[in-house]
Amino acid sequence: NAGRLVLTALDRSGNVVWQKDTGGFQCDYRFGYGPSPILYGNSLIVVSEFGEGYIAAFDKSDGAELWRVPRRNKTSYSSPAVARVAGKDQLLLSGADKVVSYNPDNGQILWEAAGSSLATCGTMVWSDDLVFASGGFPNKETIAVRADGSGEVVWKNGDKSYEQSLLYHDGHVYTLNDNGIALCWNAETGEEKWKVRLGGPVSSSPILAGGLIYATNEQGITFVFQPNPEAFEKVGEFQLGDEGFATPVFVGNEVFVRTAEQGVERQEYLFCIAP
Repeated sequence: NAGRLVLTALDRSGNVVWQKDTGGFQCDYRFGYGPSPILYGNSLIVVSEFGEGYIAAFDKSDGAELWRVPRRNKTSYSSPAVARVAGKDQLLLSGADKVVSYNPDNGQILWEAAGSSLATCGTMVWSDDLVFASGGFPNKETIAVRADGSGEVVWKNGDKSYEQSLLYHDGHVYTLNDNGIALCWNAETGEEKWKVRLGGPVSSSPILAGGLIYATNEQGITFVFQPNPEAFEKVGEFQLGDEGFATPVFVGNEVFVRTAEQGVERQEYLFCIAP
């Protein structure tokens, strides 16, 4: 990024509508920039977690800056999320040894809680009144926080889902952690319901589609299992390529999978699987 983050808006023909230099970006590590921008109402929210970091919002129609708040952190890669939780819209972000909720209209902090880790990559997930985060580096922690403004840490454990996001569904939290172990916890209490080794390492996030959970490891193997908190029920598995870092995307009855094969020269592929 040549030391800067540049935000570009294109029309559907690929023409540049506007372009905005959002601020500096100085990364001490080889991984580069991680967070995805997100849309909220008429604004586009951008996070920079390096050096003189910030969260900033820009008008999506012309790129005009709407608000900016400092985000001091040495390194982190998580994308923000805006969730309707505890009765209000909250901009959620983990990293810098904190779980933080911001007002997405102006960037003011609503609440914060100590936890997770210095560096995180996954996007936070949520229930009606709880939010969940996991990291990371240098410590390992998965944490649940009450999102009512109290910042109460409801439960935490020493498990690590660093690059991938967690999955919340019907009162339970699921993950395929860094070591390829599938886990299910009670969302309210943190009670471990089951733990099964499937195989890792893992970077892709689990996703729920058609009533089943799909989770891909870095060898390109996708495991399919039931979202059943009472017992682990594997439905099947499939492999595309020999490398899998991207989360599958489901659209209608089609699934898009990005993978790669390690031959003489590495070759990437995009698959669309349909009935």
